[in-house]
Amino acid sequence: MQPASSTIALILGATMALPLVVAGCAQVGLPVGSPLSTPIAPSEVEWARKSGANTVSGNAALKAPGPAGGASHTCAGQSANLIPDTAYARARMTAIFGNDSRGTRAASLGPVKFERDDPLYVSTLRTTRCDTSGSFAFARVPDGVWYVTTSVKWQAPVQVAGTPVAGAQAAGTPVGASAGGQIEGGSMMRRVEVRGGRLVKVTLP
Repeated sequence: MQPASSTIALILGATMALPLVVAGCAQVGLPVGSPLSTPIAPSEVEWARKSGANTVSGNAALKAPGPAGGASHTCAGQSANLIPDTAYARARMTAIFGNDSRGTRAASLGPVKFERDDPLYVSTLRTTRCDTSGSFAFARVPDGVWYVTTSVKWQAPVQVAGTPVAGAQAAGTPVGASAGGQIEGGSMMRRVEVRGGRLVKVTLP
């Protein structure tokens, strides 16, 4: 998998194209001296550009709220991202998810917007797409610490006089299309460390 060259809309906030103001969105400023205001040094990510012997595979799924746990939804069709660890990446994960080890951000909170995306953050992340079962994989990953991110989102059923009506997504409308139902689910992240030619399996959230 080659590093992505486009910005991730993660999501997330960037969500990931790559992770990136409007009502309902949180904006993260760049206070002087913070990791988000300090450019990534090329030496911080030189290792991440190499081809390695590890594989990171994963699956992402969430259950909709409901009496019996609700229907299960996956990241099918969504981008999955592998982001190399840097001070900037750690600060960015913390801004989005509240920590830099593992977290989720509800879609209802809206995306986190950043004043700028560090060019090396964007150019060194790797991206793929979740398959129909919500699975994804990254091959030839070099030794190091990475952040795995993706999102699971769906259109909630529209309520009419207290009765659920078939939602837009069930009718084939892409998530995000206007159909009256609220977007549910959210974005998710997990920190992983790979070394020694291992296969690392990640379950999100």
